[in-house]
Amino acid sequence: MLIMSVFFGQNATKVSSAFAGTREKCFGCSKTVYPIERVTVNNTMYHKSCFKCCHGGCTISPSNYIAHEGKLFCKHHHTQLIKEKGNFSQLENDHDKTSQSAGSVDDEDSEY
Repeated sequence: MLIMSVFFGQNATKVSSAFAGTREKCFGCSKTVYPIERVTVNNTMYHKSCFKCCHGGCTISPSNYIAHEGKLFCKHHHTQLIKEKGNFSQLENDHDKTSQSAGSVDDEDSEY
């Protein structure tokens, strides 16, 4: 009887350790993520079904998404929303840097 309880105890430990990775939770829905349905991006786990664009609900992949303010977007919808809001601050900053560097070259030319 003692031998059987030791045997079943070891098997129970093996079985529970096989499912140890199932404690991971989906960032989108907070439910358990099993390895077969998991998408991992920047150490954050999602179900394949939860890893989608929050604007259009379209399917995205780890190579075709943008995380903005804690939300996931496909590249198409993110660009579309930025254009609608008129928020081109990053482009304006790049343009200002280019203008300043061009201006400094003009200043050097005017001294000669």
